[in-house]
Amino acid sequence: MIQMIIKKLLDQVRLYFLTVFKWVLLPFTVMFIVFWVGKSSGVEVSTLTRDTAAVLHGHPYDGMISMLGLFLWSASAAITLLSYSVIRASNSVNKGVFLYGGLLSLFLGFDDCFQLHEEVFIHAFPFAEKLFYLVYIGSIIGYFFRFKNELFETKFLFWIGSMMLFLVSMILDNVDPFVAHQVYYEDCCKFAGIFLWLMYYATTAYQELKSENR
Repeated sequence: MIQMIIKKLLDQVRLYFLTVFKWVLLPFTVMFIVFWVGKSSGVEVSTLTRDTAAVLHGHPYDGMISMLGLFLWSASAAITLLSYSVIRASNSVNKGVFLYGGLLSLFLGFDDCFQLHEEVFIHAFPFAEKLFYLVYIGSIIGYFFRFKNELFETKFLFWIGSMMLFLVSMILDNVDPFVAHQVYYEDCCKFAGIFLWLMYYATTAYQELKSENR
Protein backbone atom coordinates (compact mmCIF):
# COMPACT_ATOMS: atom_id res chain seq x y z
CA MET A 1 0.00 0.00 0.00
CA ILE A 2 2.77 2.45 1.02
CA GLN A 3 4.83 1.49 -2.04
CA MET A 4 1.84 2.17 -4.30
CA ILE A 5 1.27 5.61 -2.72
CA ILE A 6 4.97 6.50 -3.12
CA LYS A 7 4.94 5.33 -6.76
CA LYS A 8 1.82 7.37 -7.55
CA LEU A 9 3.31 10.42 -5.85
CA LEU A 10 6.57 10.09 -7.81
CA ASP A 11 4.59 9.72 -11.04
CA GLN A 12 2.72 12.91 -10.23
CA VAL A 13 5.95 14.76 -9.46
CA ARG A 14 7.51 13.61 -12.72
CA LEU A 15 4.48 14.54 -14.81
CA TYR A 16 3.12 17.68 -13.17
CA PHE A 17 5.82 19.26 -10.99
CA LEU A 18 6.61 22.12 -13.40
CA THR A 19 2.92 22.78 -14.03
CA VAL A 20 2.13 22.96 -10.30
CA PHE A 21 5.22 25.08 -9.67
CA LYS A 22 4.21 27.63 -12.34
CA TRP A 23 0.66 27.89 -11.04
CA VAL A 24 1.68 28.22 -7.40
CA LEU A 25 3.68 31.31 -8.38
CA LEU A 26 0.36 33.14 -8.90
CA PRO A 27 -0.84 33.17 -5.26
CA PHE A 28 2.68 33.98 -4.06
CA THR A 29 2.80 36.88 -6.54
CA VAL A 30 -0.48 38.15 -5.11
CA MET A 31 0.91 37.89 -1.59
CA PHE A 32 4.07 39.77 -2.64
CA ILE A 33 1.94 42.58 -4.06
CA VAL A 34 -0.11 42.67 -0.83
CA PHE A 35 3.12 42.87 1.18
CA TRP A 36 4.40 45.74 -1.00
CA VAL A 37 1.08 47.62 -0.74
CA GLY A 38 1.07 47.25 3.05
CA LYS A 39 4.65 48.43 3.47
CA SER A 40 4.32 51.33 1.04
CA SER A 41 1.09 52.57 2.65
CA GLY A 42 2.15 52.05 6.26
CA VAL A 43 -0.46 49.35 6.91
CA GLU A 44 0.44 46.28 8.94
CA VAL A 45 0.61 43.50 6.33
CA SER A 46 -1.27 41.03 8.54
CA THR A 47 -4.21 43.44 8.42
CA LEU A 48 -4.40 42.74 4.70
CA THR A 49 -4.28 38.96 5.08
CA ARG A 50 -6.39 38.14 8.16
CA ASP A 51 -10.16 37.71 8.35
CA THR A 52 -12.05 41.00 8.50
CA ALA A 53 -13.83 40.05 11.73
CA ALA A 54 -10.47 39.27 13.38
CA VAL A 55 -8.91 42.55 12.24
CA LEU A 56 -11.89 44.57 13.53
CA HIS A 57 -12.20 42.44 16.68
CA GLY A 58 -15.77 41.55 15.75
CA HIS A 59 -17.84 38.40 15.97
CA PRO A 60 -17.22 35.59 13.46
CA TYR A 61 -20.75 36.06 12.11
CA ASP A 62 -20.40 39.80 11.46
CA GLY A 63 -21.16 40.46 7.79
CA MET A 64 -22.47 36.91 7.41
CA ILE A 65 -24.92 37.63 4.57
CA SER A 66 -22.36 39.74 2.75
CA MET A 67 -19.85 36.86 2.91
CA LEU A 68 -22.44 34.37 1.69
CA GLY A 69 -23.20 36.74 -1.18
CA LEU A 70 -19.52 36.63 -2.19
CA PHE A 71 -19.73 32.83 -2.26
CA LEU A 72 -22.69 33.14 -4.65
CA TRP A 73 -20.86 35.60 -6.92
CA SER A 74 -17.84 33.28 -6.97
CA ALA A 75 -19.97 30.25 -7.77
CA SER A 76 -21.70 32.15 -10.59
CA ALA A 77 -18.37 33.20 -12.11
CA ALA A 78 -16.93 29.69 -11.82
CA ILE A 79 -19.98 28.03 -13.38
CA THR A 80 -20.29 30.46 -16.28
CA LEU A 81 -16.60 30.66 -17.20
CA LEU A 82 -16.10 26.90 -16.88
CA SER A 83 -19.17 26.31 -19.06
CA TYR A 84 -17.81 28.74 -21.63
CA SER A 85 -14.46 26.95 -21.69
CA VAL A 86 -16.25 23.63 -22.32
CA ILE A 87 -18.51 24.82 -25.17
CA ARG A 88 -16.39 27.54 -26.79
CA ALA A 89 -15.30 25.22 -29.63
CA SER A 90 -18.89 24.15 -30.29
CA ASN A 91 -21.66 25.82 -32.26
CA SER A 92 -23.64 26.68 -29.14
CA VAL A 93 -25.42 30.03 -29.24
CA ASN A 94 -24.93 30.40 -25.48
CA LYS A 95 -21.16 30.95 -25.57
CA GLY A 96 -21.57 34.71 -25.21
CA VAL A 97 -24.19 34.29 -22.49
CA PHE A 98 -21.70 32.38 -20.36
CA LEU A 99 -18.59 34.41 -21.18
CA TYR A 100 -20.08 37.85 -20.54
CA GLY A 101 -22.24 36.55 -17.70
CA GLY A 102 -19.07 35.26 -16.05
CA LEU A 103 -17.24 38.55 -16.55
CA LEU A 104 -20.21 40.43 -15.09
CA SER A 105 -20.22 38.07 -12.11
CA LEU A 106 -16.52 38.73 -11.51
CA PHE A 107 -16.94 42.48 -11.85
CA LEU A 108 -19.95 42.66 -9.52
CA GLY A 109 -18.31 40.27 -7.05
CA PHE A 110 -15.11 42.32 -6.89
CA ASP A 111 -17.09 45.51 -6.39
CA ASP A 112 -19.16 43.87 -3.67
CA CYS A 113 -16.08 42.45 -1.94
CA PHE A 114 -13.90 45.56 -1.96
CA GLN A 115 -16.65 48.23 -1.94
CA LEU A 116 -15.12 49.78 -5.05
CA HIS A 117 -17.91 52.23 -5.85
CA GLU A 118 -18.71 52.98 -2.20
CA GLU A 119 -15.27 53.52 -0.69
CA VAL A 120 -12.35 53.08 -3.09
CA PHE A 121 -13.09 55.07 -6.24
CA ILE A 122 -15.17 57.72 -4.52
CA HIS A 123 -11.94 59.25 -3.18
CA ALA A 124 -10.70 59.69 -6.75
CA PHE A 125 -14.06 60.66 -8.28
CA PRO A 126 -16.69 62.39 -6.12
CA PHE A 127 -19.40 61.10 -8.43
CA ALA A 128 -17.96 57.54 -8.59
CA GLU A 129 -20.95 55.86 -6.95
CA LYS A 130 -23.44 57.37 -9.41
CA LEU A 131 -21.07 56.60 -12.29
CA PHE A 132 -20.85 52.97 -11.19
CA TYR A 133 -24.62 52.71 -11.11
CA LEU A 134 -24.70 53.95 -14.69
CA VAL A 135 -22.05 51.38 -15.62
CA TYR A 136 -24.09 48.65 -13.90
CA ILE A 137 -27.32 49.60 -15.61
CA GLY A 138 -25.63 50.10 -18.97
CA SER A 139 -23.85 46.74 -18.74
CA ILE A 140 -27.04 44.89 -17.81
CA ILE A 141 -29.12 46.57 -20.51
CA GLY A 142 -26.39 45.99 -23.09
CA TYR A 143 -26.11 42.34 -22.02
CA PHE A 144 -29.86 41.86 -22.29
CA PHE A 145 -30.24 43.34 -25.76
CA ARG A 146 -27.11 41.62 -27.06
CA PHE A 147 -28.24 38.18 -25.91
CA LYS A 148 -32.03 38.58 -25.68
CA ASN A 149 -32.72 35.82 -28.22
CA GLU A 150 -30.52 33.38 -26.31
CA LEU A 151 -31.97 34.44 -22.95
CA PHE A 152 -35.52 33.88 -24.19
CA GLU A 153 -34.66 30.25 -24.91
CA THR A 154 -33.65 29.65 -21.29
CA LYS A 155 -35.37 29.92 -17.90
CA PHE A 156 -34.82 33.67 -18.05
CA LEU A 157 -37.45 34.41 -15.39
CA PHE A 158 -34.66 33.67 -12.88
CA TRP A 159 -32.57 36.39 -14.54
CA ILE A 160 -35.45 38.90 -14.68
CA GLY A 161 -36.28 38.20 -11.03
CA SER A 162 -32.66 38.85 -10.14
CA MET A 163 -32.71 42.19 -11.96
CA MET A 164 -35.90 43.27 -10.18
CA LEU A 165 -34.43 42.46 -6.77
CA PHE A 166 -31.21 44.34 -7.60
CA LEU A 167 -33.30 47.33 -8.67
CA VAL A 168 -35.26 47.34 -5.39
CA SER A 169 -32.00 47.06 -3.43
CA MET A 170 -30.50 49.94 -5.40
CA ILE A 171 -33.54 52.13 -4.76
CA LEU A 172 -33.46 51.39 -1.02
CA ASP A 173 -29.75 52.24 -1.00
CA ASN A 174 -30.30 55.65 -2.59
CA VAL A 175 -33.32 57.02 -0.73
CA ASP A 176 -33.52 58.39 2.78
CA PRO A 177 -34.62 55.81 5.36
CA PHE A 178 -38.40 55.67 5.48
CA VAL A 179 -38.95 52.29 7.18
CA ALA A 180 -37.34 50.56 10.15
CA HIS A 181 -34.48 48.19 9.27
CA GLN A 182 -34.22 49.63 5.75
CA VAL A 183 -30.59 48.52 5.35
CA TYR A 184 -31.66 44.99 6.31
CA TYR A 185 -34.36 44.95 3.61
CA GLU A 186 -31.89 46.36 1.08
CA ASP A 187 -29.41 43.59 1.85
CA CYS A 188 -32.16 40.95 1.77
CA CYS A 189 -33.14 42.01 -1.76
CA LYS A 190 -29.52 42.09 -2.87
CA PHE A 191 -28.78 38.63 -1.43
CA ALA A 192 -31.90 37.15 -3.00
CA GLY A 193 -30.97 38.79 -6.30
CA ILE A 194 -27.50 37.23 -6.25
CA PHE A 195 -29.06 33.86 -5.44
CA LEU A 196 -31.42 34.05 -8.42
CA TRP A 197 -28.50 35.19 -10.59
CA LEU A 198 -26.62 32.03 -9.57
CA MET A 199 -29.68 29.84 -10.11
CA TYR A 200 -30.15 31.22 -13.62
CA TYR A 201 -26.61 30.44 -14.71
CA ALA A 202 -26.49 27.11 -12.87
CA THR A 203 -29.69 25.83 -14.51
CA THR A 204 -28.69 27.20 -17.91
CA ALA A 205 -25.24 25.63 -17.68
CA TYR A 206 -26.75 22.31 -16.60
CA GLN A 207 -29.09 22.22 -19.59
CA GLU A 208 -26.33 23.32 -21.97
CA LEU A 209 -23.77 20.78 -20.80
CA LYS A 210 -26.38 18.05 -20.66
CA SER A 211 -27.29 18.66 -24.31
CA GLU A 212 -23.59 18.79 -25.28
CA ASN A 213 -23.05 15.29 -23.85
CA ARG A 214 -25.93 13.64 -25.69
